[in-house]
Amino acid sequence: MKKKIIITVVLAALVVILGTTAMFNNKLLPDAMKFKKEYELLNGQINSNNKKYMDVEISVKNPIQYASYEEIANLLKNGTGVIYFGFPECPWCRNAVPVLLEAAKELNINKIYYFNALSIRDKKHLDDQGNIVTDEAGTKEYEELVKLMYDQLPVYDGLNDDTIKRLYFPTVVFVKNGEIIGLHSSTVDSQEDPYVSLTDDQHNELKKIYSDYFNKVFDIVCDDAC
Repeated sequence: MKKKIIITVVLAALVVILGTTAMFNNKLLPDAMKFKKEYELLNGQINSNNKKYMDVEISVKNPIQYASYEEIANLLKNGTGVIYFGFPECPWCRNAVPVLLEAAKELNINKIYYFNALSIRDKKHLDDQGNIVTDEAGTKEYEELVKLMYDQLPVYDGLNDDTIKRLYFPTVVFVKNGEIIGLHSSTVDSQEDPYVSLTDDQHNELKKIYSDYFNKVFDIVCDDAC
């Protein structure tokens, strides 16, 4: 009896140790691998709307670097670089990310800052009387990000108030010396269903948008092969 108890305790301890080690190792993963795992983990899965997540394949050599709010705010104020706002479950993001990374690879871009702002973003709607109702308030950090990108951000859809802006996902922001020289939200206008892959023409259109902004940020001299 004692032997069985000892074996059970040992096995339980091993499970705890292995689980803790896995969590610890995940935190220590290089950002590129962490990003790959987060997005590819949803491949083939079904979401709460009974829709299948689009499969994505992300290179282990991708240029993604996870950034804190402070790092993003500082970059927007006086830095130079590219920021990707999105999250793994976002169907539009799963269309945009492979194209963004492809454009970055072709132009030898070695860093794209990544910030998942979903949990800090606000939620609003218009009630039957036409009043704007705040369902979830955005954090101070979110409000500051909106303020820093206010002139470039799109209007909050459905509120009938052009003064209220929103950070939609995906959004890619291109910053040079503290000036936003480009901000692109979603994918392309002709894509209506994010659960249907981009056509070749749509893919190339989006890729050109990203590539053109990369060129402006990093002063890339492009030949015909760019």
